[in-house]
Amino acid sequence: PRLADRLVTRITETLVIDRIALMVADESANAFRAIRAQGFVGEPPLLPLDSGVGARVRSGHHVALDDPAALRRAGSDEIEFWRVQGVHYLIPCVSKQTGIAVLALGRKERGEPLSSEDMALLVAVAAQVATAIENGRLYQQLKAQAEQVERMRQSNENILESLDNGLAVVDADRRVIRWNRALEKVTGITRREAVGRSLADLLSPSLVDAIEA
Repeated sequence: PRLADRLVTRITETLVIDRIALMVADESANAFRAIRAQGFVGEPPLLPLDSGVGARVRSGHHVALDDPAALRRAGSDEIEFWRVQGVHYLIPCVSKQTGIAVLALGRKERGEPLSSEDMALLVAVAAQVATAIENGRLYQQLKAQAEQVERMRQSNENILESLDNGLAVVDADRRVIRWNRALEKVTGITRREAVGRSLADLLSPSLVDAIEA
């Protein structure tokens, strides 16, 4: 969120534009949804992924709504709808050949169109935005996986501790990595004392031989 705030503010100040929205593809809504905006009256509307403009952006093409070619590709009603919102440029943030977000921009405050240099800058910024979004998604996926592994570990730990029989888990070197509460009672050896040591250091030779047999 803070990155999106800084991005919107920086572009507004650098290009001196009257409005901007950073919109991210929301698959559940089948639309690009604004996560940060400046200069709009109220919340910017959704941009459907399967609309003429949305599909164009989704495929990685930027759209200048004042370009006559935009009328042919999207239709006059859709173009006019976004013009009424004050949006004249849509710059896709592309990852893996797909627009995963879009910068929706108005004109400069004096009504001037964006120059070719402005557009080049926006395309470069959009590429960085796409990378940041993908990195954020990857982080969230890794975080979710780590939480799932931790839940599984905790579940296994609870199962081991609930057993009435003594149970030890050892690694390939026969060093203890789990030592449940029941085994503490049987042997008088606490888990802290057992973990990291070999079975031969903890149990009688006959018992170790029986376990390994």
